[in-house]
Amino acid sequence: MPFTPRRGLRFDHYAWAVLARAFGWIRHSAVAVVVAWVLSRAVMLWQLNGNPQDFLPDVRLYATWTILLADRQFPVGDAYWQYPPGAGVLFYLTHFLGPDPVNGFVALAIAADLGLLVMLLVVGHRRHDVGSTNAAWLWVIGGLAVGPIMMARFDIFPTVFAAAAVLAAARPWRSGVWAGIGALLKVWPILMLATVSRRQLPKAALSAIVTIGVGLAAINVWATGGFSFLGQQGGRGLQIESVGSIGYVISGMLGKPVDIVLRYGAFEFQEPQAERIGLLITVIGLALFCAIGILRLSGRLEQLTPGDIGLTLILIAVATSRVYSPQYDVWVMGMAATCLVDRRTRMIPVVWTVVALCALTSLIFPWLYGSLLHLYPLASSMQVLRIALLLVCTVWALIIVFRSARSRTVLPAS
Repeated sequence: MPFTPRRGLRFDHYAWAVLARAFGWIRHSAVAVVVAWVLSRAVMLWQLNGNPQDFLPDVRLYATWTILLADRQFPVGDAYWQYPPGAGVLFYLTHFLGPDPVNGFVALAIAADLGLLVMLLVVGHRRHDVGSTNAAWLWVIGGLAVGPIMMARFDIFPTVFAAAAVLAAARPWRSGVWAGIGALLKVWPILMLATVSRRQLPKAALSAIVTIGVGLAAINVWATGGFSFLGQQGGRGLQIESVGSIGYVISGMLGKPVDIVLRYGAFEFQEPQAERIGLLITVIGLALFCAIGILRLSGRLEQLTPGDIGLTLILIAVATSRVYSPQYDVWVMGMAATCLVDRRTRMIPVVWTVVALCALTSLIFPWLYGSLLHLYPLASSMQVLRIALLLVCTVWALIIVFRSARSRTVLPAS
């Protein structure tokens, strides 16, 4: 006897109802998030192992430093060493994760990736039940957009501590500790102190200063040469991927000869005005940081969530840097994920534009990077689009911040 649906019930409506319920369960299930994370990272690890010549050269460089650090010696005089002393401790830890420090580093990076996922799940659940997995889902999807480079660069580690500082912004002492540890790894996480409210900011700043001071003293006792990074790479120019280089990329795409050189492990434009352009964008970045700092100290950012401020700060840092390496997208994606732990965020359009930006970056590097170095039209056009997306995200975030500062709208309860 053929199936006859009940009166008033259409089979297609029933099927859509079942699918909607299944989608709702997947979206709000922490188990589904973890399963998706495992599957996505397995794909990324497969890509990493399938293309070691593209993704692992930097990790092999880290491995040589690990050998030196095992003898309590920082790589003094190495032109590629550019990290604060806390990074040396982390590289040293890979020495204990097996005979091959390359595999040890990748394992430690995956552990850091998982650690951030767990933080986002826990904090999201504490903040609200509905949508509590949104930030974690973004990290899963965004990590896949960033690609295997997340596992093959150092940048995942400062990102984890910077995100922890933002997520703990309501607890200033704890936030300051996380920001301080992040600064010991790669200076920029100290910017996340600005995500703490004006009233609590002195506590967070003191906590960060103490953490950095104690960390530096301990590292200085442990090994020699920890401060050698301060004199390194002071003469860096405009990297081909940076915002400041976009004019040269367009010129080269249109056939005008431009000079590209390899310096400090990065390809830079060696052109008469490159140094001035680099200085200009640096000044713009410092001015924007100062503006946001003044707004914070004047109490006009209290209506914004910590994640919204953190994402804005890191977008400024990347957009006004002379270097926009592909791994910088790890920073941006980490800060974007912190926005979604709070349903009051105003950055949702920016966040999803960031995902598109990261996906485009992972397509350019490594698959089209050789073509970009030759300034071929397809790769150059995609680089122009990449920079355009970064600038759209940055300007959009700044508009949200400055409009909120002017309106003084009271932030609704979370």
